[in-house]
Parts: sequence; C-alpha cells; structure tokens
Amino acid sequence: MRIPDHILGQITDRLDMQAVVSEYVHLEKKGGRLWGLCPFHSEKTPSFTVDPDKSVFYCFGCHKGGSLFTFIMEMENLSFVEAVKLLAEKAGVQIEVEEGDSKRREAYLELYRRVSGTFGHLLLNHPEGAQARSYLEKRGLERETWDAFKLGYAPGDRTWLFKFLKEKKFSDEFLKSCGLFSGREGTALFRGRIVFPIHNHRGEVVAFGARTLRTDMQPKYLNSPETEWFRKREILYGAPEVYREVRREGSFVLVEGYLDVLALWQAGVRHSLAPLGTAVTADQIRRLKRYASQGLLLFDSDDAGVRAAERTIALCEKQDLPTEVIRLQGGKDPAEILEKVGSQALQKSLESTISSFQFYLSTAHSKYDSRTPDGKRAVIRHIASYLTSLDSEVKREGYIRLLAEDLGVDFESVRSDLLRGTERSRIRDDSYRRSEVQGASADLFFILAVAVNREYFQEVRNTVAVDDLEDPRARTYYVALEECYRQGERSEEALLRRLEDEALRELLLEKTASGEFNLNPERLIQDGVRQVRRRSLEKRRGFLISALARAKEQDAVKELLGEKMFLDEELQKLSER
Repeated sequence: MRIPDHILGQITDRLDMQAVVSEYVHLEKKGGRLWGLCPFHSEKTPSFTVDPDKSVFYCFGCHKGGSLFTFIMEMENLSFVEAVKLLAEKAGVQIEVEEGDSKRREAYLELYRRVSGTFGHLLLNHPEGAQARSYLEKRGLERETWDAFKLGYAPGDRTWLFKFLKEKKFSDEFLKSCGLFSGREGTALFRGRIVFPIHNHRGEVVAFGARTLRTDMQPKYLNSPETEWFRKREILYGAPEVYREVRREGSFVLVEGYLDVLALWQAGVRHSLAPLGTAVTADQIRRLKRYASQGLLLFDSDDAGVRAAERTIALCEKQDLPTEVIRLQGGKDPAEILEKVGSQALQKSLESTISSFQFYLSTAHSKYDSRTPDGKRAVIRHIASYLTSLDSEVKREGYIRLLAEDLGVDFESVRSDLLRGTERSRIRDDSYRRSEVQGASADLFFILAVAVNREYFQEVRNTVAVDDLEDPRARTYYVALEECYRQGERSEEALLRRLEDEALRELLLEKTASGEFNLNPERLIQDGVRQVRRRSLEKRRGFLISALARAKEQDAVKELLGEKMFLDEELQKLSER
C-alpha cells in the first residue's frame, strides 16, 4: 500500500508533534528547543529533542531519530502503514490510495512473477545455464532446493529481456521504472548471473539478487534497485513461505548470505533468512519480532562476521528480542559446511548455541588476556556496548555479576568501570561525530544545508548537477532530494525513507536537530553553490586546455576556444558575486 505524500503532510500539519510525543515523553522547552529523557535508552540528563516544525526527533545520546511516523513505529512496535493509520485517525485524515496504485502494484507483481518463471526456465533449459547448474551442484544444492527458492539464470545478452517483455505488451514507460534495466534503455540489469528471487512477507516476488559466474565481473552480488514495492532495509531473503515457518517455530535463524539460507533449508532449517548484502537493519528486526519471540544468529566466524553478529545482537536487544548465537564447527559458514560435508553435518553443527552475553564474553577473551589488569579492563570495555543496549536493569545487573565472577573481581568495581567507560565512550563518540562533520568535504556540508532547508533545492538544482558533486555522500543526498522534488514530496518522512544508508539518515537528523543550518541558510547555500560551480567550471576548463594542446583541426580548435571563452566568462561572474 502506497500512501501519497500529501496525506503524510496533512497528518503532520494537523497534529502537534509536541503533543503526540508528550504522550510518551515529558518534554520541556530549553533554549528554544524541546528536550526530554530519551525513551530508547537509559539516561539521567535529557538528550532527546523534538522539532515540531519539521516533525522530526533526534537523540544526541543514542543517535536514534526520525519522523513523527518513525517515533510511533518505535514506541508502538508498528509497521509504517500501521503507524500512518493510527496517526491519521488521531488527526481526522482520511487515507486514500492513489488512483491506479493498486493496478500498478498488480502489474509490478505480475511482471516479477513472469520474469522469475522465465529465469527459472532458463536455468534448467538454456545452454548458457549449464555453467550455473554446475556451480549450484558443486555447492551441494539439490534440485528440490532450486525449485523451492525459484532459482534462475539470466543470460549474457543485453537486450533479450526488454524485447521479451515488449512482446508481452508491457509499455516502455512501465519497463523503465520496474527495476529490471540499467540506465541505458533496454539493457538488462542482470546478465550472465544466477538469479535469486527476493520475496516479501506475503511470498510475492518483489526483487532479484544475482551472483556473477565470471571472475572478471563486478560486483559479485547485485541486487535490484529500490522501487515503490521494494525497500532493502525492510526485506530479508528467504523461501517464499519463510514467515509462515518463523511463526510456526516461534523463532528465526538469521544468516549472512543467500547461499547460507539455501544450505540451511536443505538441512531442514526452514525458518532461516538473510539481509540483502547489507548490514541488518532495525526495520528488519522489527518485522521479525512480529512473527517470532526469539532468534538465532549464525554469521561467519571471521572478524567481519563477529562484528556483524554483535551489531545485530544490539539491534535485537533494543527491540526486546532475545537471541542466541550458533558457533559453527568445521566451516566458515553454512554454505561451506554443506559443500564440504553435507546436510547432516550442517544440521548437527547447529546444536552448539551460546547466549548473546556468552558470545560477547568469549569474543573479548579471544582478543584480550583477562589474566592481567589491563586485559580485564579491555574485556569490560568490549562488553560495555552490549550491556548498555539492554533495556532491563535486572538483566544488566545480572550480567555484570556474571562478568565480575568471570574476571574474578568485585561487582561494584566492574559496575563503576562500566559507568565511567560508558560516559567516556559517549563523549568520545559525540566528539568523533562533530569532528567528522567539521572535517567533512565542502560538498557534504553544502548539501546537508540544502537538505535541512529544502525550500532552496529548486534553486540549487537549476545551477548544480549531481555530477558536479565529488563526495559520494553528497551525491546520495542530492539524488534523494531530486527524487522527492520530481515526485512533489515535501514531507521529511519522504526524504528519510529515500536514504537507504542509515548513517546518512542519522547525520541528516542530527544536523536538523542541532539547528546548525538554521542561521542565515540562504548565505550558506549560495556560498556552497558558488564553490561547487567554480570547481566544476575550473575542472572543465582544465580539460579544454589539455584538449586544445592536442587539437590539430581548425574547426576543433575554434569550437574548444569558444567553449573556453564561455567558461572564462562564467568564472569571472562567479568571482564578482
């Protein structure tokens, strides 16, 4: 269900965010801003702030933030649509589905269903699919598993899919926005790859992941771009009926990759899922909590896998979702164990589980010598992030006692060190964030000022193009702003939901909450436009000078000189402003 942006705007216009948030948090006005104790982590000094004008919130302590809708999602454990419905009822706004939205969704799902079936047919029958079939068999995956996950193969031909779908009467306009083609018209996004259909919680195919079979093709894994019905941070990879299995089991198994999910399914573990090539997100954990009361984490045993497990444990704790960790024996990941020793050995290896606390503790012991005072202190520092993520003081105190016993030190000493270490860590983290932005590129500083003051974007886009920006983070913001502009979306929620990178979402919320770009924003943005524009013109001018030195034909020289003169004039205008 797609809710039009103007409906979101009506809701935020009619509701006083201060009044809504005050139902959950006591807010006080200080220094022209609203402050309160954060509802998402324990604190004694208020670091949670609300901006009613922009309908956003942000905590400078735990760095959680978002729109009014995000706040209700977090507090009431609701999906986005459920939160909108709740707030719409409170605001007296009638939710309408955009005309044609239902038909577009049906057409989109029908397209992906057909394409998924075609990929599956090509895997089994196309001559090019032989290499893909050989690869899957080598990894120990059986045909039953291929069929269950509707695996497919995309041939290397660039244009076959576009021609095929045109024959099926799909329009050019629809195909351009469906997520199956790259920038060049008619060029298939997936070529020469094994295809993994990605299903939503209803079991409908909404996207594809694909693995290359060539060593010289990058990236190794490629996912569909985000569309109206596919948001990477909200969806996990699994079998079509995986959420039914999760609900039946009352738990889930979270792994790192597509092949790990397939390997576990073949070993009889039908309630396993994986993120889509990115870190696990709070949205994904929130979805899982609706179906399960507990979870198992099974990540790679390398350093990256350990860090991913620790991060996911913290996300689950914030949702009050208990987890345990599986320590694999005999392989780096489930797919490797299946390939080397088979399904039975993989199934047996899943029996070895430890609590999240024990996982953190064993990881700390593997890194530090807990027999020494410095080693004991390092172990405490390592576990501090887990302990501070716990919402329950009872659980936290219980684990502190276990930690003290493990290290052979006094409980109060450990507790005192944790409190001091947590405060120092918060101050150090805040200092790092400030220095990161202070030392950020001019591009990022400029585009953040625009993102906070979106009324200036129309003027900015007339002068500055996305290719003029050198910082990839600034480009990401620009693209999100441009998409909102083209769709006529003015709500903060629309912009935030277009930012897939959580770090960029958080940075924008922090800058909005800080009020840093509220003082004379027009001057800030004009200075930024001049700086970016000057750099772009100078870069082009340098290219022309090099081209002139190589040019031999008179017509070419004349054309290059004409463009150089134009650039010189533009640069002169900029210097006079």
